[in-house]
Amino acid sequence: MTNETQNSRPTRRRFLRTSGLVVGGLALGVGATGTAAARVEVANGWYEGEEIYYIAKGVEKGVTERGENDIFLIGGDREWQAQVVEFIPGESGYSPHWNVNLVKTAPGKYVTDIANSPYVSAHYPEALFDDVEDIRDAEVAGLVTITKPGTVVLCPIVPERVADAPGTTELPEDFPRPWPNTF
Repeated sequence: MTNETQNSRPTRRRFLRTSGLVVGGLALGVGATGTAAARVEVANGWYEGEEIYYIAKGVEKGVTERGENDIFLIGGDREWQAQVVEFIPGESGYSPHWNVNLVKTAPGKYVTDIANSPYVSAHYPEALFDDVEDIRDAEVAGLVTITKPGTVVLCPIVPERVADAPGTTELPEDFPRPWPNTF
């Protein structure tokens, strides 16, 4: 890890805790005034080893790719763990529009191979991966495959206090365990 990376992480973490005033204010304001009929779905995810939250607005119909912002689904849409995101607000490349990447175990490889590799999350078994760089390195090492199904989802990142606000519904965080041999 470079000094530049080490020095930038506290700023990113501070953002995750304190940002989202506009999005959070809008979500809370709409809920308080009663002008929104639908509840807001919020999901947890991972970014560089830290848990993050985002509003799950779903698939963007008719859009196959936008920008450089990627989200990684481990085995499927919240099938085995929370998604892993590439950028957060304030970073070059961030957008609330995410290009979907599907991560699967590579042929002949097993979850135990990943768990015994340097790419496994410090949060394992809760999360097998929690950083995009580790997922990409695991692909280079032949442990996983990454495919792009040509899907974009709209999921703006919000601070945890917005995830816990009235009018939100948190998506379940209880993923099946133990991990399968492959996914």
